Amino acid sequence: MKLTLEQTIAAMLTENTGKHALDSGGAYGRAWQRNMGKTVEDFRAMPSATAEITVREYEGEIVAGILPCVNLFHLLTGGALELDDLCHQFNAMPVEDLKGGFYGVSIAGAEWLAMRGFEGSGEAFNTYNWNSNHSQVLQGSELTRESEYGEEKYLLLQIHGGADVRGGYTDAKLFKLDDHAEYYNALTEDCGFSGDDCSAEDIKYLAWRGEWINEHGSCADDSELLEFAKACGASLENPSVTIAGDAYLDF
Repeated sequence: MKLTLEQTIAAMLTENTGKHALDSGGAYGRAWQRNMGKTVEDFRAMPSATAEITVREYEGEIVAGILPCVNLFHLLTGGALELDDLCHQFNAMPVEDLKGGFYGVSIAGAEWLAMRGFEGSGEAFNTYNWNSNHSQVLQGSELTRESEYGEEKYLLLQIHGGADVRGGYTDAKLFKLDDHAEYYNALTEDCGFSGDDCSAEDIKYLAWRGEWINEHGSCADDSELLEFAKACGASLENPSVTIAGDAYLDF
């Protein structure tokens, strides 16, 4: 049975990646445990991005912090990735060891990739090293393959489901990049949040593009962040709120 892209990502998000005595987070603090039992429909219903807004007093001034988060299910099903027959074949293979040279790939899996002309392109990546603003950590490798249509680009991806980032990753799955996409399109953290629903008079919109950008396309200053936070209901009496937004998945 061939899984759809949404089914593949949902299965990875709920994959049991094990437990370890050194894990933090308690008995059910691991991501795969929090996701356990969720369906494709449940993941679809989640916002594609959220922002955690905090307000506190610092050195006699009231300051706001806004932390964006892009939802992995929406990110990975947003159009940059697809599944072809080679992906379906590879993803159906059991992973009986992790000695294949690529993270999350078995010896048999690595041999299968080599026999079909897949080659590594660039270094392996782990988004934890970038302090990324994703709902879970991603680890992977870029691959290329020559076909009758020219060079085709693929990604081997793992999702971190454990508590300790040094372990607890899913088996690697193979995805083909859309012809118009690059690997970073599948890893974007860009997202935006509107103040329309929280009575902001002057600050109508904030976008995260590695830094906060206001509705005029300029870097938002501390006063704008505070005004937006207050408009969304955060205050010293209510110091933490979370709002929904939209991830930018265009490429």
